[in-house]
Amino acid sequence: MVPPIVYLLIVGVAATAMSLGFLMPEIPDFNLQGVAINERSFSTPITTANVDIEISKVEGLNEDGVTVFKNRINKCSFHTPSEGLGTGSTVICKLSDANGDIIAEGRLELPDGLSPSSVTYIPILQTAFANANEVQNIDDIKIIVQGTDPTLP
Repeated sequence: MVPPIVYLLIVGVAATAMSLGFLMPEIPDFNLQGVAINERSFSTPITTANVDIEISKVEGLNEDGVTVFKNRINKCSFHTPSEGLGTGSTVICKLSDANGDIIAEGRLELPDGLSPSSVTYIPILQTAFANANEVQNIDDIKIIVQGTDPTLP
């Protein structure tokens, strides 16, 4: 025969487990809709992309004044295998640190667009501080693709 205390413990554990859901804040129902301007819908310019980086070896000095080589990210390589990009598209490569802060960036405007499987290079020209684009400073690479303006004819 099972002692009554065991039943009491089972009921207590079950009640505690069932009530934990009430500690969560209520999440309202979301309606996901397409974004549109003047009855024209925005759509993603691409569905797949391949990204690579170009690293260069740069001579520098360490803390003791000894000559060392440092690796810097000079360019992001970008291509989309199945879709091209329309005229006026822009591709942005953002390099972020371990805190998620953007510390280096490159931007390439494509006035003539980009055909499928064409590789293009985005030079990293903006840095938040000197040598921010050194490999050991980078934790993540983000690619932003801005398609053509859907409000233009």
